[in-house]
Amino acid sequence: MPTLNTEKYASVVAEYDCAPKMIESEREYRGCREALERLLFPSRKLSAEEDALAKLLIHLIGLYEDRATIPPKTSPRQVLQHLMAQRRLKQRDVVALFGTASIVSEILSGKREINAKQARKLADFFSVPADLFI
Repeated sequence: MPTLNTEKYASVVAEYDCAPKMIESEREYRGCREALERLLFPSRKLSAEEDALAKLLIHLIGLYEDRATIPPKTSPRQVLQHLMAQRRLKQRDVVALFGTASIVSEILSGKREINAKQARKLADFFSVPADLFI
């Protein structure tokens, strides 16, 4: 594997306007997808730095898609359970979002629905759209 020139790599990152970091929102996801498409279909051979960015974007996009993909016809409770399982979270880890442990328990058991305020908090916490919880 060729050695990367850090100045060239920084220039490539700036050119494609896609920071090499975890993707946290749909907007960042779309931007990274656009950058990757430009990298995957060039009119010339990619430099080592462009190739490295493309490989990183493929990895980051895959991580985001794995985290954000929810099967269709999934209830808000199932979405919450799925996201908690992906992140290996326990009920106690989300108590602050709901106020009390008993509310978390009731929501996860299906005895209580997620309200709009809780949906917004969950969306911010998990970096997903709030409508997944409504």
